[in-house]
Amino acid sequence: MLLDLHVHSQYSEDSITKSIDLVKKAAAKGFGFATTEHNNCDSWSDFKKLGKEFKVPIILGTEIKVFKGKKFLGEILGLFLKKPVETHDFFEAVTLIHEQGGIVAAAHPFDLMRKPFMRGFDELPRLRKHFDAIEVFNSRTIVKKFDARAKRFAKENKMPMICGSDAHTLKELGASLTEVKAKNLDEAKAEILAGRTRLHCHKSSFIVHSYSTMAKLGLKK
Repeated sequence: MLLDLHVHSQYSEDSITKSIDLVKKAAAKGFGFATTEHNNCDSWSDFKKLGKEFKVPIILGTEIKVFKGKKFLGEILGLFLKKPVETHDFFEAVTLIHEQGGIVAAAHPFDLMRKPFMRGFDELPRLRKHFDAIEVFNSRTIVKKFDARAKRFAKENKMPMICGSDAHTLKELGASLTEVKAKNLDEAKAEILAGRTRLHCHKSSFIVHSYSTMAKLGLKK
């Protein structure tokens, strides 16, 4: 099973991609994906229906900006969720994800060009026991050494590795895929937690970031 584990639709403020278009492309290409909107789970209803209709395995998830006290730590992915996670407190978010059997993954943890700028998820080494997996390749990360550092961190700490396109446009979907030997999503989750993943990683053009900016500004619809 091939899975793009980091995908945004029109339910994220910096994406304009329609849910139906994402599902149709995934069905045509033969892979599944995780819906990981920024700080919300509003796309779930759409994707539950569309996934069944087009027979595409879709993981319910979210991407959350997390804080420890007043300090902004970075972003985490909550994957294989059953209920929305409505908190930005790191420890509360981790607990809520794990209580429902979900996976906590560090999203682009060492990308210094994303907020918090020039710092990345600098507390990851101290908080690594709270994570189940590390996103070691993100198609939107411009500087290769940021991904390389994430992969090195995962290997040194013997942590499961995943990748994702971080797609905000339809063209990006499937740029990076995590492969697992699984017939369904329950088996896929078990394989990821066991670290039995094979990664197919490709960079997206840096130009895609301009589309996200335009979407935020309401200049692209």
